[in-house]
Amino acid sequence: MMEKESKVNVNYNYLNRFFTKKYLIDKIHSEEFVSDLFIKELEKNYKLLNSEYRNEFFYKSILFNKYIIGKYSLKTSTALSEIIIDNSKADFIVLNHSNGFVFEIKTELDNFDRLIYQLNDYYKVFSMVNVVTSEKNYYPVYKLLKETNPNVGIIVLTKNKRLSVRKTPKRDDMALNHEALFKLLRKNEYEKIISYKFGFIPDVKPVHFFRTLLELFKQIDIIEAQTLVFKELNKRGKSGTIEIIKYLPESIRWLVYSGKYNEQTLHFICEKLNLRSDMNVLPNNKR
Repeated sequence: MMEKESKVNVNYNYLNRFFTKKYLIDKIHSEEFVSDLFIKELEKNYKLLNSEYRNEFFYKSILFNKYIIGKYSLKTSTALSEIIIDNSKADFIVLNHSNGFVFEIKTELDNFDRLIYQLNDYYKVFSMVNVVTSEKNYYPVYKLLKETNPNVGIIVLTKNKRLSVRKTPKRDDMALNHEALFKLLRKNEYEKIISYKFGFIPDVKPVHFFRTLLELFKQIDIIEAQTLVFKELNKRGKSGTIEIIKYLPESIRWLVYSGKYNEQTLHFICEKLNLRSDMNVLPNNKR
């Protein structure tokens, strides 16, 4: 991966390390931690990402703030990342109620070698597929998709951090695949779906359990199966304190959200960052 040229002396390794879950937790647990200094450092580094090093984390942060915090809500929506679909990993997924959208991120640090194969895998689960890229990459992406898959949407992350929809995705259900959908689910999630649709869970040996429930799942209409899977996925990560995320600085929301921290850790992060104590999302004993 090549780093783009810059007039500013940027320590890319430091920026990559700074925006990680481990660095955040180590930092706020440090005896030398000072909230104001950390927030200044956080905002300075986020501005550096924006101006000099728009990596995948930065794109995900923008997507999270735009869709989960801005367009939808933390209560009705879920964002997932690095989800395996067949031979690919989906960069960013948004689930809102029973709807699902996938976003493949192509920064200026990436190439397009596997893009077509990745998008083909995503269509096994999602009907609405998007590529998010830079202004510089827009035309190469547009040209490639026009020749291979014109249904894919294209979104450009502009210089002022806006997500500009250059091409709206068209719904495409043709490649939806029961097995690809089923493999997204955890055991308790596909058990719920099978129990809901068939009224029972088969009593079979553990070695045959997954395959037996998959065969039942294949009997469900593919569009309904997709809807049921999205509903289950959208239940992940929901807690009474999830609304705390929107009170965090924009630059750290995705990092904390994707960290899947428990309630105690979320409260600890808020306290260390000196967030308002009157937030109505906090339980009474935590205010």
